[in-house]
Amino acid sequence: MISPDAGGMKRAELLREALEAALGRPIGKGLAEKHRSGGVVSGDLFAGDVAGMTALIVDDLISTGGTLLRTARSARAAGATRVLAMVTHGLFMQGSAELIADPALDQIVVTDTVPPFRLDRPAQNKKLVMLPAAPLLAEAIQRLHDERSLTDLLVF
Repeated sequence: MISPDAGGMKRAELLREALEAALGRPIGKGLAEKHRSGGVVSGDLFAGDVAGMTALIVDDLISTGGTLLRTARSARAAGATRVLAMVTHGLFMQGSAELIADPALDQIVVTDTVPPFRLDRPAQNKKLVMLPAAPLLAEAIQRLHDERSLTDLLVF
């Protein structure tokens, strides 16, 4: 489980812990360095042992995809055999087509909270998997209405 920046480490760690509990085996973790200064993103450090493994990058959103692509390329360079990105919101701004086309990423899983209208034929793209968010949101609203807990919605 890889966070593409230090700000997402807690999110990646929570998902890693849940996946580890669900599978009953250890799941490693990783981090890619990211610095933003004057609108320029940089950072080359990658920490984590992904050699011979599937790397799962977890992030909150895709804008142009530059951060995900840098992280995917770093994971590949470190020996990952497959690299998947799991993202909550796919904005897919101008330039994100490069992310989808790049062989460093095998698959991008994103919710449908933002329609991918900026992408050319997203339904035909086998690399892009869109998951519906409506059932989860509907269940959360129903539980709030019934004054029930939301806690178990946050785990596998």
